[in-house]
Amino acid sequence: MAKHKLRVAYVGLSLPAYFAERLDYRKRSIDGLRKLAGEWDFVFVPDETIVASEADALQVANRLKDQHIDFLLIQNTSISIGDQLLPLVDVAPRIGLWSLPDPSLEGEVQLHALVALNEHASILKRYLRHRDIPFKWFYDHVDSEMFMRRFSITVRALTAVKNMENARVGWIGGVSPGFHNMLVDPRRLNERLGVRVGEHEMAELVRRAEAQQPATVAATAKAMRSAAVAVTVSSDVAFERVTRVYLALKEMTQEHGYDALAVQCWSKIQELYRIVPCMAYSWLGSEDGIAVSCEGDLQGAISMYLLNVLNGSSQSSTLLDMAALDPRTRSMMMFHCGVTPRHFANDDGIKWVDHVMLGRHSGDAPYGVAGDLIFAPQEDTTITYLGDDGSSVLVLRASIIEHELKGFDGTRGWFDRFELNKAVIEPWDLINTLTVRGHEHHFAVGIGDVTDELMEFAAWKKLRLVERVPYADYLQLDGVNV
Repeated sequence: MAKHKLRVAYVGLSLPAYFAERLDYRKRSIDGLRKLAGEWDFVFVPDETIVASEADALQVANRLKDQHIDFLLIQNTSISIGDQLLPLVDVAPRIGLWSLPDPSLEGEVQLHALVALNEHASILKRYLRHRDIPFKWFYDHVDSEMFMRRFSITVRALTAVKNMENARVGWIGGVSPGFHNMLVDPRRLNERLGVRVGEHEMAELVRRAEAQQPATVAATAKAMRSAAVAVTVSSDVAFERVTRVYLALKEMTQEHGYDALAVQCWSKIQELYRIVPCMAYSWLGSEDGIAVSCEGDLQGAISMYLLNVLNGSSQSSTLLDMAALDPRTRSMMMFHCGVTPRHFANDDGIKWVDHVMLGRHSGDAPYGVAGDLIFAPQEDTTITYLGDDGSSVLVLRASIIEHELKGFDGTRGWFDRFELNKAVIEPWDLINTLTVRGHEHHFAVGIGDVTDELMEFAAWKKLRLVERVPYADYLQLDGVNV
């Protein structure tokens, strides 16, 4: 859920020779936006001044500059001239150019506002090219289907931008051994996205876990057990310890104001505490809506947080691998070994189990506690990842389907009907794209389609999209023949 609300201001430009005031379109727009602000949860700051000159625009701009505006809607209530636009471009870091349709398409022209949309966009792109001002255009009345569709995407995307620029992420234990492709410089993430990272040692988490009150631990463990359809964990001690880890992680998010966590799940915590913490991550996601990436994947954590803000859910997205392809059904199994929150589960629910891999064939006792579930079918899911030190973004839509095979033990589901950057992509093309591009091997997955919002988020933040590389049998080198 969004912690920081978007602040949207409105200014209406017109010229006296036209009919904007006679038609009362300015009031209609302000009333409509005020209604949308209540429904879509943004702060609306209208300026009701009739801006008919450069002097008017200067006065409005001076008033709005102290309002901490995130997005300024500049409406051509009728045609206006460039001198009315120029003072307003400093009010907000991002701008919307909005024009209204003429009420009649014959006889004398009454608004001529479409011309101003063209003119003002050209001024921003050409006359002010050195400023590189990002803007989005809008057309039609506030209650029209086209305006509401385009503006709703912008509100959600810019709400995510604002929250990402104010996000705090806890990074505990660093990256798991050998995952060199997950190594990232937190300073780059701050420069590119605004995210601030707090670093902690795994030993601190263990100390906090051990310090939890026994009564609270017992009550929480009881709730966790009751939520599962089965508990087959070998060790009650492990179940208690993972419960303590959950409470310690929740304590750290509250104490430091963290919006998401990236936590190493192996191998340091096995050395220090003899557990796997998967259940703790899963429970934070389902019960508290906190995104927790496993294996210390910092970019995975912010990708999960981004999805949480975009879809407005009180329950978190998850982090998965693309684990296996079924060529017969053209579907992909996406999997991780036990961290997905239980709200992803089909009617079979979630089981708490020993970890399916860690400790296997080693002679050690099994490590607990992880989740085991199969995803419920979903028509729409969004898959993303803010990779390459936060400079690129993956934009995938897919469906989760029923499959005759249950998939690997752990938390998993079968995905098909992939779309990359809003275009259908076949599974081998997708695998080829991710491999040739050297994409990191984790994927944040959320329920619902927010790919329009992701595309717009990428544009506002000037992130590079992961572009398709069609499958070929010859060698494809990124930057050479791709």
